[in-house]
Amino acid sequence: MELTLDLPIRAGSAPDVEILGVTHDSRRVAPGDLFVAVAGARCDGRAYASQAAARGAAAVLGAGEAPAGLAVPWLSAADPRALLGPLAARVCRHPDRELAMIGVTGTNGKSTVVELVRAILEAAGRPTAAIGTLGYRFRELIFAAERTTPEASDLFRLLRSMRDAGAEAAAMEVSSHALRLHRVAGASFDVAIFTNLSRDHFDFHADFEDYFAVKARLFDHLKTGGRAVVNVDDAYGRRLADALPGVLTYGAAGQVSPLEVELDENGIRGALATPRGRLAIQTGLLGAYNLENVLAAVAGAEALGVGHAAVRRGLAAVRPLPGRLEPVVAGQQFPVLVDFAHTDAALAAALRSVRQLTGRRLLVVFGCGGDRDPGKRVLMGRVAGRLADRAIATSDNPRSEDPERILESVEQGLRESGAEGYEIVVDRRQAIRRAVALADSGWAVLVAGKGHEEMQIVGGRTLPFSDRAELTAALEERFGARTVE
Repeated sequence: MELTLDLPIRAGSAPDVEILGVTHDSRRVAPGDLFVAVAGARCDGRAYASQAAARGAAAVLGAGEAPAGLAVPWLSAADPRALLGPLAARVCRHPDRELAMIGVTGTNGKSTVVELVRAILEAAGRPTAAIGTLGYRFRELIFAAERTTPEASDLFRLLRSMRDAGAEAAAMEVSSHALRLHRVAGASFDVAIFTNLSRDHFDFHADFEDYFAVKARLFDHLKTGGRAVVNVDDAYGRRLADALPGVLTYGAAGQVSPLEVELDENGIRGALATPRGRLAIQTGLLGAYNLENVLAAVAGAEALGVGHAAVRRGLAAVRPLPGRLEPVVAGQQFPVLVDFAHTDAALAAALRSVRQLTGRRLLVVFGCGGDRDPGKRVLMGRVAGRLADRAIATSDNPRSEDPERILESVEQGLRESGAEGYEIVVDRRQAIRRAVALADSGWAVLVAGKGHEEMQIVGGRTLPFSDRAELTAALEERFGARTVE
């Protein structure tokens, strides 16, 4: 089997077979596929080997001995998951080698940086795909995002289809889960961007050092001559900059840095310093944390050699992304915004940005997801209590946890902050309505946590739910306005 050459795979006495595709999902097996049986959090792919064979799999790759009665050749490897990407890359003819690949990692800002890079490259005449939390997109190819970074077999299939449809570049979010679980194994990048590191996913990572070490793995995937782009306003970014060769830095003390910049309710405008000279910019993105995202994207463009005229056009074309400090307007006389902030650092950045932009008293609605890092619940409560004038803590995606138990931890943080003007409203719809009822022209309202999401996970059910839609309905009910589609 030429597909397995140079890979740590034991074929034993298995006959040579033709492999037409690679997948980790037995439900998606097509005739001629290699099914890679990976162990997941809740089940082991070995249990689905016979199902894959029945659907036409040409062979199965897994750990250990073949399951009894398997009717197709069995290939064995110590870590099948680590081989999923390299195998898929070979079957898909290495699309990453034909694309300018930009990978973005970090706790916050990934989605926005990906969209900014995409817009800049498009303005430079380079058709660019985007892969991340907001979806997997290139022209008419649009897929909902099952996860921030697709599984390796899906990723290479996507990249091949996007390349064949005319893409010349791909900008993608690379999560810490993706790096630890080998979702980008076999992929190589022309530019790797590190945005920042703050507490998140500590249900998955042991501590900050583990989290940082996993994030840093992205830079092992740089192509020969590839460039690392790092935020040196971040302490972990400075560590990376010291450790990596040929780094292009951004931030207040970076090679790409702000000169004279103004931030207001219309966006960001001013000038940046770059290795190729002064760059005038204007964008409709809001807030100081989006200035960091702009710096990251401009540095990425510098690394790719994009001309400043295209950078200016690309930045000017970008408007607030879905659920990223996104305004909701429905006849009210005060600002209302929705943001995806779901960590203490992201919530703090969003609250500071709204305060700076509006100059008004600040009311925040927020929550914390269930079955995720419980340690950040107290931290987010402290942030909301310290930085908002009034806070309403509510449910996010409670998943299998009791929402009231989650909110007990959030309330502990609110109390520790010394906040007095806070409420606990378990039902998120009612919490949003309460915020709309309380606010007037002296206030700004931020609804944080879910952003662009169109669902809420409660118990074992996924229910339709949109912060934007709920806000619009509550505002229209109070103010009698109707938004125009």
